Amino acid sequence: QSSTNATTSRLSSNMKGPSFLLNVNSIDDLNLDDPKSMCEFLMKPCPKGLGTLQCFIRRNKGIKNALFPEYRVYLKANETFLMTSKKRAGSKTSNYLISMGRNDLDKNSANIIGKLRSNFLGTEYAIYDDGRNPEFDESYYEDRKCCDGDIRCELGAITYSSNTSLGSKGPRKMKACIGKVDDEGRPLQIWQPVNRCDAKMLTSFKAKESKHIENLVCLENKLPSWSDEVGGYVLNFNGRVSKASVKNFQLVEESDEENVILLFGRVGKEEFSLDMKWPMSPFQAFALALSSFDSKLGCD
Repeated sequence: QSSTNATTSRLSSNMKGPSFLLNVNSIDDLNLDDPKSMCEFLMKPCPKGLGTLQCFIRRNKGIKNALFPEYRVYLKANETFLMTSKKRAGSKTSNYLISMGRNDLDKNSANIIGKLRSNFLGTEYAIYDDGRNPEFDESYYEDRKCCDGDIRCELGAITYSSNTSLGSKGPRKMKACIGKVDDEGRPLQIWQPVNRCDAKMLTSFKAKESKHIENLVCLENKLPSWSDEVGGYVLNFNGRVSKASVKNFQLVEESDEENVILLFGRVGKEEFSLDMKWPMSPFQAFALALSSFDSKLGCD
């Protein structure tokens, strides 16, 4: 675990206390006009009372965004705007800021709630909250926020690889993890590496370190089956996905393949379903979807 004298970032601090979300049983119970309530809703696990939370992503690839599309998430029930993201230009690796502000992707804005960052090949990703980079991170000096605020917390990790067992035409193999939470949605461990030797979520997840792995929810994409009828791999999305795409996936717990925690897939040229449930937060779900949009030199 991270150093005991570390301070948690603004958003991860909010994750510790009692949540109004525990009593939410309907979308109508949410006051998403209030920025604080919206932030809590996005960063904490989906309310159990909602069951599966259905959302969708719209991708804007217009002339202005041809190279770096903008992605926006909305609630399916009432099309309430939730989050937006766009790949940052000029970064050495893929780097997506995630914002609560519809047209606000300024990295110093209070609307920024976190980010997704990849390695060079696009085979490994880390999900962070809005905290600053620690000094051991190579991008520490690239970040204008390096002199203020609290050290970032890790909220998820993702790995991709070619699925050799399904042949050259097989879909990508995706594994991911998020932190375990208690019955009130509070994290069992704060993943906040301050020093190089502190536990990191991605490293612990890949190594399956027993000391820390028990505090992670380990997920993998549900494997499709080959269909001679369609001449390709198929997976039942129960009507929520209608277009074939290598980006489509369903994440299940490694210990329970029937419990779909996150569903993502194409329904139109620029529209995608995004459904999630406890213990995943909407923010984590969006970050996972962004990793699927991103190009992958290492496994595509």
